[in-house]
Amino acid sequence: MILFLPMSVLYAQTVDYNRIILPERITSTTFEERLVQIAWRNHPSNRVVEENVRIAQKEKAIASWSWLDNIFAVGNLNEFTLTGSGGERADFYPKYNFGARISLGTFVRTPLESRLADSRLVSAEFLVNAKKIDLRSEVLIQLEHFKESFQILNLRKELREEYYQMYKIMENKFQLNETTLDKLQGAQESYLIQAQNMITVQSKFNQEKIALEAQVGLKLEDIEGYQEFLVQLEKEVRR
Repeated sequence: MILFLPMSVLYAQTVDYNRIILPERITSTTFEERLVQIAWRNHPSNRVVEENVRIAQKEKAIASWSWLDNIFAVGNLNEFTLTGSGGERADFYPKYNFGARISLGTFVRTPLESRLADSRLVSAEFLVNAKKIDLRSEVLIQLEHFKESFQILNLRKELREEYYQMYKIMENKFQLNETTLDKLQGAQESYLIQAQNMITVQSKFNQEKIALEAQVGLKLEDIEGYQEFLVQLEKEVRR
């Protein structure tokens, strides 16, 4: 048991790439995992690494059968083989020949080419797995930027509304001669500052949303669970 323990720990630490990118058949999942799934399915660069695996598989098959290049068949077509005439001379012109060409290089080159094709296939599969890890990280990090911008945007909206209400109160008081012009202008200036900040925050949110949509290849509104995801973010802001 002591001998097997290190191996079991090592196995437990092995990456399960079906958890990095959940298989398409798994549909009951979180919005975050759904985004990762869609991004993997839609982005052309992901198809490239998968296609490289298929190419490597074909190259491996070609290398495995390359020894057949040394086996050949030859057919002879002439007046003797076609008509059957010619007597003894026809014996020197058989209709077909089979042969095998033995080269010492075959015993070295063929196994090396096969192992090289195996290595290319393994390398291509590693690139697919590396792409999965990178894509998951990129999508989830961008999603965090999106969430941050969305929550800041909501807080800014509330703050802008509060300053607007304060400005309107001061405006009413000024009309009733209950406050000075300086205080009214101060309230107006504070509101305008919040309004300007709101424009900046709104633009930042729009940019983060566009960047996330570029990664998944779809508008977020077209992805199932998006509205529920926003509702959850709004709840987190008010905690």
